[in-house]
Amino acid sequence: MRLIFAFFLIVFLYTNANAQGISLSLKNTELPTVFKEIRKQCNYDFLYDNSLLQGLKPVNVTIKNAGIKSVLSAVFEDLPVTYVIENKIVMVIARNKNEVLPPQNLYAISGVIKDKNGETLPGAGILLSGYQTGTVADNEGKFVIKNLKEGNYNVLVQMIGYLPANQNVTIINKSADIEIILQENVKQLKEVVIVSDAHRKERLKAFKESFIGTSPNSKKCEIVNPEVIQFDYDDEKHILKAVADEFIVVENQALGYRIKYLLKYFEEDEETKIVLFYGYPFFEEVKGSRSKIRGYQEKRKVAYLGSPQHFFRSLYNNSVDQEGFVVNKLVKAPNKDKLPDTIIKEKIKIFSDVNGEEISPRNRKDSLNYWFAMKNKPDTVEVMSRGNVRIDTLVKQKLSSLKTLNYKDALYIVYKKEKETRNYARNSGYKIERPREYSRYQISLVYQLKPSINFYENGGIYDPGSLLFEGVWGYEKVADMVPMDYKIEEQL
Repeated sequence: MRLIFAFFLIVFLYTNANAQGISLSLKNTELPTVFKEIRKQCNYDFLYDNSLLQGLKPVNVTIKNAGIKSVLSAVFEDLPVTYVIENKIVMVIARNKNEVLPPQNLYAISGVIKDKNGETLPGAGILLSGYQTGTVADNEGKFVIKNLKEGNYNVLVQMIGYLPANQNVTIINKSADIEIILQENVKQLKEVVIVSDAHRKERLKAFKESFIGTSPNSKKCEIVNPEVIQFDYDDEKHILKAVADEFIVVENQALGYRIKYLLKYFEEDEETKIVLFYGYPFFEEVKGSRSKIRGYQEKRKVAYLGSPQHFFRSLYNNSVDQEGFVVNKLVKAPNKDKLPDTIIKEKIKIFSDVNGEEISPRNRKDSLNYWFAMKNKPDTVEVMSRGNVRIDTLVKQKLSSLKTLNYKDALYIVYKKEKETRNYARNSGYKIERPREYSRYQISLVYQLKPSINFYENGGIYDPGSLLFEGVWGYEKVADMVPMDYKIEEQL
C-alpha cells in the first residue's frame, strides 16, 4: 500500500541552455509556456506554485536580445505576481503591495479578505496551514501574521456563509501582502436536500481508515462533522473519491490536537490499494489537566521522532546520524526467482496439451497456475543496497533557505532509536523487508516522483507531491501528525 499526501502543487523547469541574449515574440501566451520559451534560451530554472498562476491573464511580450531581468520585467508587468532571482533560479511569488521588512530575518504575511463584489469581510478566521498560528481579520477585513521565516506557506480562510479558501504564499527576502476573495457557500445559505446513500456507512469507514489511519493513535481520533464529506464511487473502476466544502474537524485525543483539515483531493483505489489525498491542516491545542497535557506531550514526541518531518529537519542540518537515521538505497536487480522465458513457455505448452488421463485435471490446473504465475513475475526486483549513502551526495543548497534532494531509485530509511510496534508489524500491510541487523527498527521507503525534492529547515517539503512513502511513513497518517512548528525542547 502506498500513500501520497499532496500533489500537483509546483512545477520545476530545467535547462541546459547557455546564457546568451533572450529574444521573444509571444501573443496571448500562458505564463508556463512563456517560462519554457525563456529557459530554452538561458540557464535559469523556474520555481513556482501552480495556484499562483491560476486565473492570470495571458501575456504579450516582444523583446530582442535582452538580459534575463529585462525579459522578466516585461513578462511580469501588470501581473499580481513578481519574481526573485537567486542562484540562477527564478522564484515566482505574489507581488507585495506594502513591503515591510521585519528585523532579524523574520517576515510577515499581511492581506485583506473580500467577497466577489469587492466588499471587505471583517471577522474572517485566518489560519496558517500546518501550524498553530492564526488570527482574525479586523473591521476592514485586514490581517497580518508576523514572525515568519522564509518558506512556503498556505494561508487558510474560514468564515460562516462562505466556502473555505486557501492561497499559497512564498516568502523569500521580503514580506508578502495578499488579497483573498471568498465565494458564498450556497449549501449554507439554502436548505440542503439530503440524498440517501445505502453505502455511506461503509464508505465513511473506508475513508477514515485511509485518511486518519489505523495506528494506535487513530483509535482516539474522531471526525466531528462527517456530514460535510461527500462520496463518489466508480463501480467500474472501484475507486472511491471524497470531497468536502467545509473544514473536516478531527479531534485527536491521543496527541491533544483539534485539527481543521481543508481537504482538496481524496482518492482510494480498492484494487491497487493506493490512496492519494492532500489538503491543509490547522492545529489547535486541546485543553486539559496538567497530567493530561503531560500525556499529550509524551505522545507527540513519539509521533514526531522518526517521522518525515524529523528526518528532513535532520537532513537540512546535516545531523542524520546523530538523530538516529540510516540512509541506504533500494535498487533494481534481476529477479533470481524467475526462470528463463524459454523454460516457462515450454512448461505452459506441456501442461496445456496434456490430457486428463495422464495427469488429473486438478493437478493440471495447479501446474498451469504455477507456470502462469512464474510468467507474470517481474524481471527485476527492488533490493536494499548495502552501505550508507553519503548525505553530501544527496543534498545541495538550492536557495538561502531551501535545500534540494535528488537521487535515483528509492531511499531506504531506517530509524534506529525506535522499534516498529507489534500492531504495525502484524496488521498494517506496510511491512518492509530488512536485513537481520535492522530487526524491528522503523523502516520507510521514499520514492522520488519529480525531478527534485525541495525542503526547508523546519522539515517542510515545498511540494509534498514530489515524494511517495511506503513502510512506517505510509502507515502513519493524520492521527500521527504534529504541527510544523513543533519543538521537542518546548515539551515536557
